[in-house]
Amino acid sequence: MKKIICIFTTLLLVFTAFMGNGNEAFAEADPQRVIVKFKEGAQTGIAAADVAASDENGEAETAAFEVPEGESMENYMEELEERDDVEFVEPDYQIELAYKRKDPELATRQYHHTQIQTAAAWKQTKGSKKVVVAVIDDGMDVTHPELKKQFVAPYDALSKKKGTITAGKHGTHVAGLIAASAGNGIWGAGVAPSTKIMPIDVIDQSGYGYTSTLIHGIEHAIKANVDIINMSLGSYYYSEALDQVIQKAHKRGIVIVAAAGNEGTRNAHYPSSLNNVISVGAVTRTDVSALFSNKGPTVDLTAPGVDVYSTLPSNQFGPLSGTSMATPIVSGVAALIKANQPSLSNKEIEKRLFSSSDDLGKAGRDDVYGHGRVNANKALKK
Repeated sequence: MKKIICIFTTLLLVFTAFMGNGNEAFAEADPQRVIVKFKEGAQTGIAAADVAASDENGEAETAAFEVPEGESMENYMEELEERDDVEFVEPDYQIELAYKRKDPELATRQYHHTQIQTAAAWKQTKGSKKVVVAVIDDGMDVTHPELKKQFVAPYDALSKKKGTITAGKHGTHVAGLIAASAGNGIWGAGVAPSTKIMPIDVIDQSGYGYTSTLIHGIEHAIKANVDIINMSLGSYYYSEALDQVIQKAHKRGIVIVAAAGNEGTRNAHYPSSLNNVISVGAVTRTDVSALFSNKGPTVDLTAPGVDVYSTLPSNQFGPLSGTSMATPIVSGVAALIKANQPSLSNKEIEKRLFSSSDDLGKAGRDDVYGHGRVNANKALKK
């Protein structure tokens, strides 16, 4: 959970089969929007702002603006930075989803439950409806029979509308890994099946979103007083505005879990490389680091992330691979810990996750497995 200082912004949610050093996958990025962070108490005074985050009084803290036609992003940023009410300006990069698009190999369905000892953990708790995990993703199928009773207050951060959300494939899969119903005779179950999910959609129909939309989604989760934020997404560009809202969420006591990325690189990946974010890598069913999983000094934990079965839209169920899948498994275990011991702080839950993990690779924390592969049963016995 160390912060790697890097110039400027963005996040990625990896869908490519690219296995290089990470940055090449985004070499074509040409942002046409900027994020503006206003000084405290300042009014925007700029028309047509896409407000990314507001303070408790409703005044804009950050906003996104399209670069005017015929003007370079650099010149536009300089113009905005000259304003007395502006603290800083940065590019608003696109974001994607952190899973591997491929035809999955046949696998024993939901092998991850055995691997992390979910059944033993369930003897103590299956979660609590008082624990809410905000899944910030690409939308979720709120009518799926495994999930329809788990959702609370869906929010579309793209249109800023409450109560409606698209039925995203990736988000539905992630939500199911955390809290799909148990004991109903349908498909499988989530790691914490009694937990509630707040779906927050930040990805458009093309499969992309923006850092500013993610910031708005996180602000919404903070105001909703969620317990955990799951972000199976990211990029290789640092954003100060994103960093600030992440630290705000952590100060409010929220456990923050994010995907380490899928390029097999050691490059800093955001938001997972930010301070106070649990960065999650992926392992196979035999506890070997997945080839695509990012490594490095900011990786905190690993979890099963190869051909992991979960819910899909339209009452479907199937496997996906990626650190996107490993991340909600860790969020699910965090939800079990919170349900079992509600008085624990976010920092105490983080320490519990690290200290109870199964050590893999080199003894102690390492750059491949972090503190180890998450173990639900051990986490509840600590």
